[in-house]
Amino acid sequence: MSEKPPYIVRPSAPASSPYRAATLIFLHGYGDDAEGLPLGLAQQFQFYNKMEHLKWVVPNAPHNHEAMTRAWYVPKALPNAMKPHVPGHEEDEDEGGPDDEAGIMQSVDLVDQLVEQEIKNGTPAERILVGGFSQGCAVSMVWGLTGRLKNKIGGMVCLSGYLPLKDRIDQLIEERQPEESADEISLHGKGSKKWFYVHGTMDMLIPTKLFVQAKEDLTRWVSREDIEEHLYPGMGHSTCAAELRDLLGFFDKVVPP
Repeated sequence: MSEKPPYIVRPSAPASSPYRAATLIFLHGYGDDAEGLPLGLAQQFQFYNKMEHLKWVVPNAPHNHEAMTRAWYVPKALPNAMKPHVPGHEEDEDEGGPDDEAGIMQSVDLVDQLVEQEIKNGTPAERILVGGFSQGCAVSMVWGLTGRLKNKIGGMVCLSGYLPLKDRIDQLIEERQPEESADEISLHGKGSKKWFYVHGTMDMLIPTKLFVQAKEDLTRWVSREDIEEHLYPGMGHSTCAAELRDLLGFFDKVVPP
């Protein structure tokens, strides 16, 4: 799907360390690439000797000719979700065509392939995390609900994004995983993974109302106690120290050394 292979940031802990392996598969945002924000996050953690046992796998989205940039899908349904938000024009946010389901689900399939490869490489499935920033967050959220291996992993890391295809999730689960038992696909019965879903109050690309709505929508399929959510005052479409502190705390809970 992508003409550039994933960027790999190896654990900084020595191979002889007693730490247990863990992997974060992290999708970059619209128009970015693996060596942008994701690499910056990985380097920050390693610079401060945090999560030394964590391997970062950061795939590159293909160049999308319609979007004219790297994109996991074409953001048709939410025109204001990928361009500056103008206060007072909230009524325009829901205009647009349908979500690019084909593009989103192709990206979901790629995540499944990456998770499967990490398991084959020897990382225990429960010590694999999946997530992303912005459009990468949106794809990861859909994967966390519909992905083939969604019930195997330990957690989701969802930064500054929203949930597309929310009205298609139930049908996609049924279409993509008909072999699952009733217990596996019942409400609040989709595995034991934890979710870290956060946003900034000054995000001018993805309005806060989309975060609030997605958080509520998510509880249709995920128990509220499995969702750690934060809304950071003053943070734009970026990261901040408080977010990184909370993310470190989440890492320590779901993939401790």
